[in-house]
Amino acid sequence: MLSNPIGVCPAPEAFRPAGRVLSASFATPPALRKKRYTGRRLEGVRYEKKVQDHLSAFYGDRYLPSPWLRFFPAGDGARWRWCQPDGILLDLVRGRITIVEVKYQHTSDAWWQVKHLYLPVLQVLFPEKWWTFDFCEVVKWYDPAVLFPEKIVLAQEVSIPHPAFKVHIWRP
Repeated sequence: MLSNPIGVCPAPEAFRPAGRVLSASFATPPALRKKRYTGRRLEGVRYEKKVQDHLSAFYGDRYLPSPWLRFFPAGDGARWRWCQPDGILLDLVRGRITIVEVKYQHTSDAWWQVKHLYLPVLQVLFPEKWWTFDFCEVVKWYDPAVLFPEKIVLAQEVSIPHPAFKVHIWRP
């Protein structure tokens, strides 16, 4: 299991970090079975769809909703893997990329996914000598009592640059 800076938020149970990434590319989606969701999971899927529609309309071509990424991690027995961040917001003028993770309610799982899965993959596609990265969790419900591996800042907009992990509360 990975450790985190504060040591109070363990990685989600089935989480597999990217590790050191040797190669990465944007890709067509892998063949997946369609899942049927119910209850809270269905509520989260519906919320994510509304957020995707809103961010796509607000940011236009600068926002890439749910892109599939294929990557090859270092290590013995490594093989190609896939991941899918909820969104990538490009600021070509500033050379800034915001990795967007959508959650119905604030959770430390977003930090693990963004920092230990999506970021290492995207850093291969967009090298840090030319790009800087921001991180934003978009939530419907925010609870400041939720343990989180680093300090966060509440952001009025997803695109506002900030060195801290941002949380943007959006309610349709």
